[in-house]
Amino acid sequence: MSLNEQSTRTVRRRRPVDPVKQKHRKINQILMIVMLGVSALTIIALIINTIRVVRTSTVDNQGSEESMTSNTGQSMKNDVYIIGNNPTEIEKTYFQNLTDALKGDGKEAIAEAVVYNFVTDYFTWTNKDGNYEVGGLQYIFAEKYSKFEEWNRWYPYSDMDLYISQYGRTNLIQVKEITTEVPTFRTDDFTVLSVDPSETYPCYQVQVSWTYEDTPVNTADFPNRMRFQVIDHDGRFEIVEFYDMPSVEAWEAANPQDENAVAEQAEDEAGSEG
Repeated sequence: MSLNEQSTRTVRRRRPVDPVKQKHRKINQILMIVMLGVSALTIIALIINTIRVVRTSTVDNQGSEESMTSNTGQSMKNDVYIIGNNPTEIEKTYFQNLTDALKGDGKEAIAEAVVYNFVTDYFTWTNKDGNYEVGGLQYIFAEKYSKFEEWNRWYPYSDMDLYISQYGRTNLIQVKEITTEVPTFRTDDFTVLSVDPSETYPCYQVQVSWTYEDTPVNTADFPNRMRFQVIDHDGRFEIVEFYDMPSVEAWEAANPQDENAVAEQAEDEAGSEG
């Protein structure tokens, strides 16, 4: 075999380049680069927007708190609680009373102030956007928080969306003023059986009534008197139970107590504490 014949066999011929395929390949490469560029710009824009929103929210919150403090002398939060969203004027007043009570007005005063703040936030709907926004949750006993929130989706908050669609949010119920019907007092310790092991806490009874602002909604359909059991949960006062007063009074009428026996029990408790 000659050298020329061997060279001819070992050299491979190159395939001709298809100009159409080459054109499509270049277009695909350009599109890929453009898409990567757009994706990178989108990610950068999202990051910048997120930072801007966070900064704006922080400034707005600080501005609201500073404005409220400087203009009214009231605070949006204390060491234990924080005021609810879009508070009404009466909510601001009662929250300031709670902050003051925490500074040493006595445990009865703290328990009562907690109830006042719960009632104003829970039964004020003019600052709520829907039934998912349950007011006053921070004042509920921590172990019952989730169940209480779930229960409220059915009652009484289940009709909130309907009321909003019919009357508009600004025309819904709003607590006007709260009155203590019976002086708040230390009652029997409350044992929480829903935790294992059960736990017992000091308990205070608070009984209040309240009025609503004028509204197209029939406020007679909503509670306006309740009795609360507030426990001292390791220094944080929380509502562990509450009852509608008409139901309480109906039960007490059906189960009358001997006044002398009640008085003797109170004397025994006072003597044991002494």
